[in-house]
Amino acid sequence: MNKWLLRTTLGVFFLSQLHTTAVSAQAAEKLFSDIDQASSWSLASITYLNELGITQGYDNGTYQPRKKITRQEVAELLVRALQLPANESTTELPPDVRASSWSANSIQRVQSQGLMGNPNEPFRPTDLVTREELLSIFVQATGAEGKGTAALPDGEVSDPISKQSIETSMEIGLLQGDGQKLALDRPTERQEIAVFLTRLIQALEEPKTREMELTIVNDSTVRIGAFKYALTEEIQKLLTAANKQLLEGTTLKVTMTPDYKIKDIVDLTVPASKKNLMFDGRDLHITGNLIILGDELTIKNLSVDGKVLANGNAKNSLVFENAKIKGMELNTASKLTLTGTTSVDSLSVAQKAVKESEIILQQKSVINDIIVPDKQLVPDLVKDYSGNQGKIQLINGKPRDVQPPVSTGGASTGGSSGGSVSPSGPVVSAITKIQEVAETYMLPTQVSVRMPDGTTVSKAVVWSAPEGVKITNSEVSINEPGVYLFTGQVEGISEKSQLKLDVRLPLNLVLGAGNTGIVVTTAGETKTVSFTSEPDAQVTTSVKHASYLLEWSDENGSSSNVKLISTPGYASENVGNGWLITKTDDSAVINKEAISFEVKFGAPGTYSVQISAVKHQHHNY
Repeated sequence: MNKWLLRTTLGVFFLSQLHTTAVSAQAAEKLFSDIDQASSWSLASITYLNELGITQGYDNGTYQPRKKITRQEVAELLVRALQLPANESTTELPPDVRASSWSANSIQRVQSQGLMGNPNEPFRPTDLVTREELLSIFVQATGAEGKGTAALPDGEVSDPISKQSIETSMEIGLLQGDGQKLALDRPTERQEIAVFLTRLIQALEEPKTREMELTIVNDSTVRIGAFKYALTEEIQKLLTAANKQLLEGTTLKVTMTPDYKIKDIVDLTVPASKKNLMFDGRDLHITGNLIILGDELTIKNLSVDGKVLANGNAKNSLVFENAKIKGMELNTASKLTLTGTTSVDSLSVAQKAVKESEIILQQKSVINDIIVPDKQLVPDLVKDYSGNQGKIQLINGKPRDVQPPVSTGGASTGGSSGGSVSPSGPVVSAITKIQEVAETYMLPTQVSVRMPDGTTVSKAVVWSAPEGVKITNSEVSINEPGVYLFTGQVEGISEKSQLKLDVRLPLNLVLGAGNTGIVVTTAGETKTVSFTSEPDAQVTTSVKHASYLLEWSDENGSSSNVKLISTPGYASENVGNGWLITKTDDSAVINKEAISFEVKFGAPGTYSVQISAVKHQHHNY
């Protein structure tokens, strides 16, 4: 047996990153005593394949880079490099191959895959392999298919089939020649096959490093770039009739199994040509980004660890159903519908997309944080905001504005205390803003006004500050915790607008391990929630005492079914939508501290809690 074709552990061959270009000639010189006989262009490949155990030297320490390779040695290399499966059939060996031969198993494997002839014909195991034959075998083994961009010089190959294979080899970079002639009829040297094989590996792994277009071949095979790849069962189940229409022609990056099967989708880009389609991910997990250029798409049953990017050229319509998305960016005007159990950790709406975008929250869909250029745009951006604000936990990383009931300005039309009320004129929305001490706040230049016909419009507003507060270029900065009420004169409207600025201490509040601020519970169930508080050093010099405000809400924004039952070490006081808890020993909050409390829920549902620090004055928070 040739010692340089030593058996190696399956799977070691497939690395996450190739590093052939980083291998130096000095590294190769340390491996073999005769490496100086190898051409400089082969040193990196020889070292790389030796490290993988694909080809190794002889027992006497030599590599013999100029030695010619045989057909049985090529069969062995194909089995290892492409992880060809064992032959489970009883296919007979070719008549010139003995069962006891070291290469018999490899020859059976390659021929069971339809490579290098068939068992009814002589295999010629010790015949030398020409460069033309070797490249044709590689192309056949991988299903490589070029785009016709490479052409052989006249007279190089006369056989049309071989000519096509060689041109494909040139296109994918396997064959580069010596600048004058390809010498395809020359027997292949060991140093040459090391280079060919390394280039083949790099070409096969290309979909792992950059996005490439996917073409569906059949229910179990796809083509990415020049090569055909099989699918794992998890990915194979995506190829339903409906999904095929969307997947065909998409671009993606993938991870692969050691035997070159598509395992996971890393990044997926849906082209602009895809319209009015539904994609059922069937629990697909995308570890990177989902980029959407198409329109009128429904995407369901998948999770995205990276971002969903809506990057179309015109306003598009997207529906996500039962999806779990870490980040989403609307970079173009969009009608976005989240339905089922869809959850988005962070949804960002670009300035250019805000005006014509619409976000619809249905069923149990939630957004943890919505990022917009101006917080006051959210009520107009989210359809039926008053009924859906409980599904949005944060706006621009801070607790959302709680819209208090506004005066209708009208009279009862029902003739009794239980009659409905309809506005006789425009109704100006009230605004609540929570900020930290000494944080600069830009007063909004417009407010929402509900007109008598039910429509909502934006109107310019000019604000008047409360006593002790100065407005400079529409900005205010307040250094004392408390609640400050601003009034605004609205363009063309007699009714004044109100803005409540709730200024709180800049304590770094972090929910404890295992807590997300979201609680799903049954009726009568008790839950324990914990968080840590660490004060800002600059604040503790002037404010020694603080309390914590715990504000609960269910899907409808109500806290009526939530009861605080235990706060060890803290006294509690009910304050409308939550509780104020204060240390019983009245000690200063000057160090990082951990707080736990127990809550009982009177009705089943999904509840959220917002925790903020306030100055230790029970009636001025």
